[in-house]
Amino acid sequence: MEAQATVASRKGKEFLLSECYVSVQGESSLVGIPTIFVRLYTCNLRCRWCDSMHAVEGGDFTRMGVDATVKKILDLAGDLQSDARGIRNLCWTGGEPLLQGESIARAIERLPETLVHSIETDGEIDVSTFDALVPDQRASGRVRYVMDVKCPGSGMVANKAYANLERLREHDEVKFVLLDRADYEFAKGVLSKVDTRARAVLFSPATPAHQVSRGLDPGLLASWILDERLPVRLQLQVHKVIWPGRERGI
Repeated sequence: MEAQATVASRKGKEFLLSECYVSVQGESSLVGIPTIFVRLYTCNLRCRWCDSMHAVEGGDFTRMGVDATVKKILDLAGDLQSDARGIRNLCWTGGEPLLQGESIARAIERLPETLVHSIETDGEIDVSTFDALVPDQRASGRVRYVMDVKCPGSGMVANKAYANLERLREHDEVKFVLLDRADYEFAKGVLSKVDTRARAVLFSPATPAHQVSRGLDPGLLASWILDERLPVRLQLQVHKVIWPGRERGI
């Protein structure tokens, strides 16, 4: 464990790694698909409902070089030479993974082109900087964002998210985590005001975690979506249904 004040990675050379494991994707349009998760440590935000605070603060991480991380990913992927076996979906999450974007880009360059990379970002890091590091992979759809626009219930303020929404591509996804009706109205307002090419829009009910003792009832959120005929996807965290009570490795 390392003191919080000294946290900094060598850009393009190492990761601050919280955990790396195999699970089924519990969110996004890829839900249910076996996925390798690389959870990176440290974040630029402090959301009230964060369910991964161990990757945000506290100093619980390992410094791991890019090459060693690539090897670990390949070991977890299994037989990528077979059409019937192997895991070909990789999720970079956190914390905020784009704070270590240079190292992610270096790893992507060294991994097989058959892997599809989803990057779960909080929307408050300029995605154009990372786009410039992996232009071909972004154009092909091999690298895709799942961008979380912060609603008021998170305790954070969406600033850069508006410009980032306009930078997204068709294969990217937009997520809103909703704590209450005010968050729902906020999300609708963002979608009505900002153009984005991202085809998938996810509305996810907040669940009890960190500073939130009571989340949003999924049935209530579903009724709001249906009443107003919104063209969005209701997203539940399937991994929490499969492994209730677990916080890591899911």
